[in-house]
Amino acid sequence: LRLHKVTVQNDHLRENDTVLATISLTERTQTARNHTATHLMHAALREVLGEHVKQAGSLVAPDRLRFDFTHYKGVSSREIREIEELVNEHIRRNTQVETEIKDLDEAVQDGAMALFGEKYQQQVRVVKVPGFSMELCGGTHVTHTGSIALFKIVHETSVSAGVRRVEALTGKPALYRFLDDESLIARISGELKVQPSDLIPTLEKMSQELKTATKQVENLQ
Repeated sequence: LRLHKVTVQNDHLRENDTVLATISLTERTQTARNHTATHLMHAALREVLGEHVKQAGSLVAPDRLRFDFTHYKGVSSREIREIEELVNEHIRRNTQVETEIKDLDEAVQDGAMALFGEKYQQQVRVVKVPGFSMELCGGTHVTHTGSIALFKIVHETSVSAGVRRVEALTGKPALYRFLDDESLIARISGELKVQPSDLIPTLEKMSQELKTATKQVENLQ
């Protein structure tokens, strides 16, 4: 069900009236960034984790993207970094995103990813990032990967047995996430009066000292 907001400037809206439909270009552009980034991330997940990875659901919104996929265990921080680096590498390449209408059997034979259980018409739209990603998709996409600007994974968790979920940001939201993290690290470093590179050993030392002090207090009590 598609709903449209209608602004009536004069009189009343009547059946068979002609109306002018427009889109929010800002939201549409950011949605396109997130959608193409989803395709890049899907390809990166398969390259880093293995070809058993299949899409199990997704959300593409103007402010974020969410992707569910089949995988038998949690994604490690090292693997997340590899995925981020791979996606951002293809963003920096500024590759042209190609779209083509093909026969379904021909598209699948050429290697296009199709969603299991999804019903497709005989003529399908193929969205391709040459040399990296090719999927059947009818959604909005950027014309070049460089338009995505930046990609950052912000959350990874379990949805159900054998299904994981990744949430990520692109463009300005991704940049703001980096800036917020930098600000938080600077604030913690300032409170502890140490360099950012010394935060982890400092926190480990404080944690050990707290455990020792707690045990001493228990003994004294």
